[in-house]
Amino acid sequence: MAFLMKSMISNQVKNLGFGGGSEENKEEGGTSDPAAAHGMTREEYEEYQKQMIEEKMERDAAFTQKKAERACLRVHLREKYRLPKRRRIRISPCCR
Repeated sequence: MAFLMKSMISNQVKNLGFGGGSEENKEEGGTSDPAAAHGMTREEYEEYQKQMIEEKMERDAAFTQKKAERACLRVHLREKYRLPKRRRIRISPCCR
């Protein structure tokens, strides 16, 4: 409900001409600078990109670590309980 009221009021304000002109120019022309598109300076945007890359690398490293731990645990449990490896059943497309 609040979203509906906000959108109605903002549309009325844009129609009055208090803030619609600059936004229309941005939509029509588009900005080639990604920093300006995000509302940041170039330095802030570069720092943001570096931070995002570092966080992605940390997530990837944590995922790889967890994946290796799970594989190790699977091997250990298979050996302990003498379980066979799980076989995948292949279904040919013509037999469906």
